[in-house]
Amino acid sequence: MTAGKALLSFVLLLASDVSDGFTTTSHVKVTSSRSQSPMGRPFDFSNVSVGSVVPFKTSLAAAPTEIIDPSYNLALGSLALAAAFALPGSPLKSNLSTILGGIPLALFGLFLAYQTTTIRFTFDDKNFSLVKANMESSGENFVVGGENVWAYDKIVNYDLFPSRSFPILVYFKETQTPEEFWNVGPGEKANSPEAIAKGAVPGQVHFFPAIANTEEIINGFEKHGCAKL
Repeated sequence: MTAGKALLSFVLLLASDVSDGFTTTSHVKVTSSRSQSPMGRPFDFSNVSVGSVVPFKTSLAAAPTEIIDPSYNLALGSLALAAAFALPGSPLKSNLSTILGGIPLALFGLFLAYQTTTIRFTFDDKNFSLVKANMESSGENFVVGGENVWAYDKIVNYDLFPSRSFPILVYFKETQTPEEFWNVGPGEKANSPEAIAKGAVPGQVHFFPAIANTEEIINGFEKHGCAKL
């Protein structure tokens, strides 16, 4: 292969291999001449033209799902309180306190530890969700039915109870659930005429135990523009 042909092959390869961010919009046109130039070159590449190169359009990847870290604080607190009612030597220990306080609190603490291990709160680019730890659906909501997935623009309020510094329950209200269920359970009081007169927005009320990092949950609501009264 002559030097001219090798150079021509290199130019063609370069023009066809412009990738990862560019595509060619026209073909390569080559006009060669075997007549010797004054410099003695066997080929004249002055008529070689390469098609214009423009960036191709790519769609932006969806934002990664944010998985809220689990928190065992509530479970450990329940177990510690159970121990205070049941362990020998505790000033609160008695047969009655063990039965009425220690055992129920211990069972509740174990239940919360199980929930903390198996359930996750997540934020993606569109929804706030409650899923299993393996990222599978957590199934239908046991109170009003429907999947535990809520669009950000349907959330009309959120908070922590009793306070942000001492969170036990995660609360939010949404309008995605059919209106016929809004007054089920605590919704009856939350949607009462008195509550609406004080500025409440009608909707479906949700309470979850604070089995995840509550600061991350609040930050997620704020980051995605959820309404807050």
